[in-house]
Amino acid sequence: MQQDAFQALSPDAQWTEGQRELAQAVADWRAVPGAAPTLAAMDRFGRGERFEDCQPLSALFTADGVSARTFVDDLVGRVLSVLRRYPLGQLPLRHSRREVVDTVLLAHAGNATLALSLYDERALQLQPAPETVEFAGLETWALVLAGEGQAERIERIPVSDKQAEFHRETVPLRAGTRLYRDGSRQAHQVRSVRGSLVVLRLQRFVPETDAVREYGLADGALIRRAAARLEQTRLDMAMAVLAALGRRDAVPLMSKIALGDGAAELRWQALRAILALDTRAGMVLLGNVAASDDAALASPAKELRRSLLVQWPELEKVAQWRG
Repeated sequence: MQQDAFQALSPDAQWTEGQRELAQAVADWRAVPGAAPTLAAMDRFGRGERFEDCQPLSALFTADGVSARTFVDDLVGRVLSVLRRYPLGQLPLRHSRREVVDTVLLAHAGNATLALSLYDERALQLQPAPETVEFAGLETWALVLAGEGQAERIERIPVSDKQAEFHRETVPLRAGTRLYRDGSRQAHQVRSVRGSLVVLRLQRFVPETDAVREYGLADGALIRRAAARLEQTRLDMAMAVLAALGRRDAVPLMSKIALGDGAAELRWQALRAILALDTRAGMVLLGNVAASDDAALASPAKELRRSLLVQWPELEKVAQWRG
């Protein structure tokens, strides 16, 4: 009995009990009538159903914010009641901190996430003015639950493949402010807040997106272009490694990727890797793509083929050789 009493007083025992109670608090919240239907709708939304058809999830993002505050307040109240007794407890929900914002992931289903974000005035003041803006294939619905501040809405107007112009406007933020953006052409950057700003944010990845693009705000020049999905990045890195190792046996598989229906960015990288591994196969494939009706790759393939033949005219014969 003395040993049991000693273990009950130990920090490890207290922490374990606190974690158990926190997990139960979150589980209880997920099951209450105010949250369970919303999370069920979140599951449908993550599988691709229209936002408007996913009641009561879409009801969270109404102008008055009553449903959203009730949804969040219930969770916060349950968690805080446990943390008052176990202040070293760790919330059993994914959470992260970036330069100016803390985020707690409330739900994740399919391609969608529902999160609660807190922007801090002091952290924002310490950050330099942003020099770039990123556009990615994410639909975002946001509702300000508490606080005041200002954001900037930046809309991308493409000029060329490597250049863009921007339409920029200031957006006041206050409790009840609703925002929507198509991330492939619009970005929202929080510029300032008074004290703290609490935002409920729903996001869904758009599968058809071919790349994430980052531009310089000052001149609109393209700084970075990356695959939109993690599996595309992995394939991209794998092809780069195979090309560096001289693995010509990978050319048939890379050709399937280049001629497949994947993201244009990934198919373009496959084409470039083939050129590095097998010049003849790469030039033949480059010519086929250039002559195709591929809306995304035909034009850049023509330009790349032209520039290669200008620099190395002998590649014309290499591409015709069938030995």
